[in-house]
Amino acid sequence: MKIKYIFILIAIIFLSFIGFQTLSFSTEGRSHYFKNTDSIDLSNESFEKIRLHDNIYNSAFIGQYGKPVEKEDNEMYDYYHWENGLQTASIIKGKEKGKIVRLIIGEVEERKSSRLKTAKGITIGSTKKEITSLYGSHYYKRVEQGTDIIGYVDQKLHVTLEFWLVEGGKVAEIRLDDSDVQ
Repeated sequence: MKIKYIFILIAIIFLSFIGFQTLSFSTEGRSHYFKNTDSIDLSNESFEKIRLHDNIYNSAFIGQYGKPVEKEDNEMYDYYHWENGLQTASIIKGKEKGKIVRLIIGEVEERKSSRLKTAKGITIGSTKKEITSLYGSHYYKRVEQGTDIIGYVDQKLHVTLEFWLVEGGKVAEIRLDDSDVQ
């Protein structure tokens, strides 16, 4: 009888440990991948000469993009849509107001893709094979909103570059993020 209780107790402890490990892995988000993926150099990454940490109120940015086409409601960042499919997330207030912490290349309008590209030439519609041939095999994989994502990490700059892949492994969205973006 004691052996039965000991076995049950061991099984409960073991299953609790596995459940905790699974829960902590699934709730860590991008930070888990940032810590556990080999770093690559993303220092040259920009989308049409716009870089992370540029400021949307800078005269060069305004000269290139003018006024935003649309603003999304968001409590954490100001999300703006610009011409050519560029989207930015920037700091809302304080001395860093307007500082870009996320750049997104997405679709401009239904059935029309942006002509924007990464520093290595990846665009909307590129394939996973093209991505890995240019950026290498040191990437992480994750799923968000039912979409497969592969991402690259620059640990020195604290930056991630993610490619959101749809059916057939084609790029539907590209995100260049400061690692602190939530």
